[in-house]
Amino acid sequence: KGRPRAKDYDDMTQEFITTTVAKYHAQLCAQSPMPDHGQETALLAASWAKAHQLTGVNLAQNPDLSKLITSHGSQVHGKLKTKLRPLIEVVFSFHSSQSKSAIKKNQTLVEALKEGTNFAFKVSEGRQGFLKVPLIQKIINTMWFANKHDEGIMFLEHFKPFPYPTLTLVLAAIECCIDEWATGKLGDISFTTQEYCSVYEAYLKCLKDFDNATKEVRVL
Repeated sequence: KGRPRAKDYDDMTQEFITTTVAKYHAQLCAQSPMPDHGQETALLAASWAKAHQLTGVNLAQNPDLSKLITSHGSQVHGKLKTKLRPLIEVVFSFHSSQSKSAIKKNQTLVEALKEGTNFAFKVSEGRQGFLKVPLIQKIINTMWFANKHDEGIMFLEHFKPFPYPTLTLVLAAIECCIDEWATGKLGDISFTTQEYCSVYEAYLKCLKDFDNATKEVRVL
């Protein structure tokens, strides 16, 4: 027996699963995009209860269905990275080339972008416009607000104001895509909780500290 899929279930159960997955996705992105087991369990329970409320379907939680829903967590990471990857190459002017000079240029660019999170500043010289980089707004719109079925539109209550955990996930994903150029040639690095949780946690702390420091002038 392979991995459970939504289409293996009857219509009412499928509707319940679809609703639970959408709610789980929204809460995952807004609250704990790189969850530990405890956070995952709490998100699942909340999403399950909301789906019951919305569909009227009363299903008992079971391991197969739970796994089907929580497996969508890692899909969020993959989807975000897939959308970001081509943008990173264009926005930051990386060059796919075998020439030594291009490879060296790419390596230098990676170091410059990552130093002090320069990639998140609109003007890196003088470090102005933190989080005002068009790339950040572009990927947020593409990922969560592109059509009526996207989580940001379906579950606006989770995304207004835009949550720090989601913004932090975007910063960590951008760093992952930049890391792929570290050798000077485009490599492939998995954007997973295992690989990038510490990066995510560091950015989340940074955003909270930044917010506390700028509350009076309302930068964020």
